[in-house]
Amino acid sequence: MASGRLDLFIAKLPVNHIVLTLNCWDSPSGLLAIPRNTKIIMRKGSIKQAVQLEVLEGRECFADFMEMNYALARQFQLTALRRYSLAYHAEDRTLAISPSPLSESLALISPGANGSDTLSVGFELLSRLGIPERQGAIIKVRSGKNLARLRLHVPANLSDNRLRLSSPLLQRWKLGANQSHLLQFDQRTFTLSVTPAVPGR
Repeated sequence: MASGRLDLFIAKLPVNHIVLTLNCWDSPSGLLAIPRNTKIIMRKGSIKQAVQLEVLEGRECFADFMEMNYALARQFQLTALRRYSLAYHAEDRTLAISPSPLSESLALISPGANGSDTLSVGFELLSRLGIPERQGAIIKVRSGKNLARLRLHVPANLSDNRLRLSSPLLQRWKLGANQSHLLQFDQRTFTLSVTPAVPGR
């Protein structure tokens, strides 16, 4: 079985046609084992549909993604900008899809200069965590018993991989500035959890 996690984007594609863009990050995708440009059965629970699959790789991106048209996404009850787990079973040429809303990454937290109500997330880090790129969106940030509702800011630099919080918030929550932390984002609740990184992780 070949598997991987991908973000969903709605695109103008032919009916029952999906495109997987793989190898966006630092490790090869297991989904590259799927035969190129072939017909398969896509399945989610009891929903099944024969689709034409196209596989691309080597494009500039930080997270693998899949594209399909709106009608197919609606048929499978899929939501754009959400992350899904895909598993390909070669014996029956079936591609199973299921929600995969939790993503985590290590990142440095730096003091930010965008105001006390702002959370600044670099685009590279944003992609790894599966946070939709919506400037101004409200994200709940949690650290231990502390919780704040902050507005998302995404810097223009695409290779930015830092998280920035206001200096007063860092001090109040006792988070070490310019230190590595473990971040986990839940797409279901739009909550970003922050914990100190375990040494050696």
